[in-house]
Amino acid sequence: MKKAIVPACLLLLSACSLNRLALRSTAGLLQNGARAIYDEPDLQLAEDALPSHLELTRVLLQNDPDNRALLGLAAEEFNGYAFLFLEQPQPERAKDFYLRGRDFALRALAQEPRFRNLAGLNEAEMAHAMRAAGMKDVPDLFWAAFGWAGWINLSKDSPQALSQLPDAVAIMRRVQELSPDYHFAGPEIFFGVYYASRPAILGGNTAKAKDFFDRAIKMTNGEYLMDYVLEARYLAVALQDKPLFVSLLKRAQDSVPGRIPGAMLTDKAAQKEAGELLRRVDDYF
Repeated sequence: MKKAIVPACLLLLSACSLNRLALRSTAGLLQNGARAIYDEPDLQLAEDALPSHLELTRVLLQNDPDNRALLGLAAEEFNGYAFLFLEQPQPERAKDFYLRGRDFALRALAQEPRFRNLAGLNEAEMAHAMRAAGMKDVPDLFWAAFGWAGWINLSKDSPQALSQLPDAVAIMRRVQELSPDYHFAGPEIFFGVYYASRPAILGGNTAKAKDFFDRAIKMTNGEYLMDYVLEARYLAVALQDKPLFVSLLKRAQDSVPGRIPGAMLTDKAAQKEAGELLRRVDDYF
């Protein structure tokens, strides 16, 4: 009987290994699929396609919950969907997606003991954890901070949410130290928005914001169109500089989208938002 049990166990282990290999092969296909969506020029097609992609990623994670690559992909997709398609028309729904994106990224980071319970660390503990972060942690750190800040930005009436902003900032500051050009100079854009959107008494600084936006535009050779939209929406409005607001948005509108691989979808979204902001220019000035 014992001899029969051993081969049966081996067969079971082989089946589990094969299932896991199949899941990870599918994860690779999903990552390639995500890249294809980000290069899609039709916003409606991408908006219709992304929910199915999100659900498939989530289903795969049910079967392989510690797969860091899948967790990272889910973090990027949930955050991206919130930012591109939900934040303006459905802010409450966007908040939920941002939180889910943040939590997927935190789960990915938690595969390493030094990054466990990042959401529960005090300031000193967070600083210590960030000092231990390296280049391979950049994507998960970026999407954790991105989702966290996105949720906070839409929860400004909640003191509990606002109290968590230093955590998101500490994580993104480490990303900026390690890789300021990550995701189309995303850390630079993050701090441009951060310093432009806060009152001076709470650390806002329009001169610093301008420096961050300028660096982001330089890093992307002026070809990432969302830079202009965010600089207009946050910095130009903070300065109450209507000519700057209009010129930035017209530059986004008049530029050729998709010059950077993987940026077509965001560029098209930026052009759409630029048109909407220009139509409402008198609401801001």
